[in-house]
Amino acid sequence: MDRFHQFLINIFHLHEKKSQQGFKRLGLSKGQPKMIEMISRNNGCSQKSLAESCSIEPATVTSILANMVNKDLVYKVPELQENGIRIQRVYLTEKGICIADEVEKIVDDMEEISFSGFTLEERAECLGYLKRIFENLKNSGTVF
Repeated sequence: MDRFHQFLINIFHLHEKKSQQGFKRLGLSKGQPKMIEMISRNNGCSQKSLAESCSIEPATVTSILANMVNKDLVYKVPELQENGIRIQRVYLTEKGICIADEVEKIVDDMEEISFSGFTLEERAECLGYLKRIFENLKNSGTVF
C-alpha cells in the first residue's frame, strides 16, 4: 500500500541529494542556499526575520551567517531602531548576488525536473495540495 509518509520522505531525500550536488559545486553548505534565497528576496532583512522565514533558530542563523561573511557572500550592518533595540541587517555582497542567481537556477531546474510531464494545471493543483497539507500540519497543534 502506498503511504504519503514514505513518498514524502523519499521525495525530500532525493530532491535534497540532487540539489545539494549543485549547491556543493557553488561551495555552499546545507543551510546556506535557503538563507541566500531569503536574503535575495529581502536584501537588508534582519537576522530575526531571516530565522523566522527559514524556520530555524536564531543561534543557527548567527552561525551560518558567520560562515557566509567569511566567504564574502553577505555583510551585516548594525542598526539601532527607534525603540532602542539593536538589530543586524543582512545584505548580499556582489559575490553573494552572483551565487544567489546560481542558487535560483538550481532551484528552477529542480522544479522543472520534478514537474516533468505535468500540465500547468496539474502543477498548480499539486502545489495547492502541498500548501494545504503544510497548513494542516502547521495548524494542527498535535504533538506525539
